[in-house]
Amino acid sequence: MSERPVGERRFSKSTLPRDLALFQLYRFLSTSYLFAPIIMVFFGARGLSVTEITLLNTVYCVAAVLFEVPTGVLADRWGRKRAMVLGSLMMAAGCLINFLGHSFVLFAIGEGLLALGMTLSSGSDSAYLYDRLRDAGRAHEYRRYEGAASASKLCGAAVALAAGGWLARHDVAMTYLVTALVCLAASGVAGLLGEARYERPQKGSHWVSSQIIASARLVLSHPPLRFAVIFSTLIFTLVRMGIYLHQPLLTATGFSISDVGMIMAGFSLLAAFGAQRIDSIRRLIGERTLVWTLPAVLAGSYLVLGRFLGGIGIAMLALQWIASGVYSPLSKDLLNREIADSSHRATLLSVESMARRLAFGMFAPLVGWTIDTHDLHAGLYVCAALAAVGTVALASRMVRRHREFGASFEGERTPTPIPERSPPSVVEARAVGGE
Repeated sequence: MSERPVGERRFSKSTLPRDLALFQLYRFLSTSYLFAPIIMVFFGARGLSVTEITLLNTVYCVAAVLFEVPTGVLADRWGRKRAMVLGSLMMAAGCLINFLGHSFVLFAIGEGLLALGMTLSSGSDSAYLYDRLRDAGRAHEYRRYEGAASASKLCGAAVALAAGGWLARHDVAMTYLVTALVCLAASGVAGLLGEARYERPQKGSHWVSSQIIASARLVLSHPPLRFAVIFSTLIFTLVRMGIYLHQPLLTATGFSISDVGMIMAGFSLLAAFGAQRIDSIRRLIGERTLVWTLPAVLAGSYLVLGRFLGGIGIAMLALQWIASGVYSPLSKDLLNREIADSSHRATLLSVESMARRLAFGMFAPLVGWTIDTHDLHAGLYVCAALAAVGTVALASRMVRRHREFGASFEGERTPTPIPERSPPSVVEARAVGGE
């Protein structure tokens, strides 16, 4: 029997449409940051130097890495819905502190709360959706609904980018206050959800560290899950690096800051289209082809960007955003279907999230150093090199697995059993594409 906290409402198949609609609205609101286009302007107006602003980004990244897995454990033990509610509240608090702050210390606290809120929601929302569908006997539809939810998130980001640029013309600081209100609304929507039924961690497992270690060991010992983590880490690093470089690329093309905000809003809508169509794309070209095509497309786009800007360059930026939209629901599906025991689902997803953030944190300074010592084009070529190497590595791994098992990427079996020292039933040695 699954462990159900007191006060949780009972689920039935008839309540699923309502829950899915609420989840879509939560995703739309959860990361609609109106301040995203004007961060440098806001902190500069509050008296911070460029060095201090970059240090705030370091504070955010360090806090995100430190909080990522412990908050995943909390979500598994305390409940995914509660983690989502608390995460949005923490983000609202971080925005409010930034709105009121005038010192580096206060801004550092605000960024830390934003990171804490993000990590509480990261993994918890995907785990909630997967278990809610599984509870209704529809886990095989997860990729489609995750794609729709990712599209909602990107549409929310697009609206926020456009609204933030408009609002900043009148009052830059108001972008943080309005974002705080949006986060409060997201918390309220999450509160309307009930907790999906799943097995909670065993009562004897009192230490957070034991669950973290067990989850990390499972990622390393289960090849399909390890493959999914590597794929997610590679694509995340490439698309996130592209987003960081978009503003200087567009500015170099001659666009103003306000134009950049509107263009990025349009790009976000393109990414939403890619996320929404993930199921059709996967059926059209096959999952195996899609897995190596994404890094190959990113490699080609970075190569072209290193040579051309202008109209061709903008087309390549748009292509990167579409790849970003496709990547999110695809990677989450690859991960979730390899996790059989939902008592560790949010923790395992947080391990994956920490891995990709660490990888990006190590790769981004290399690109920054290359741009400082050479130029922007050289940094783009470094990104292209990583994408090319990643494409070859992923493709070669899939070819080896295909030769070993005589099957396509969908339905391949793990080549080695789970070590006995791993907690039983947390990851199932089963078909990659099976339910």
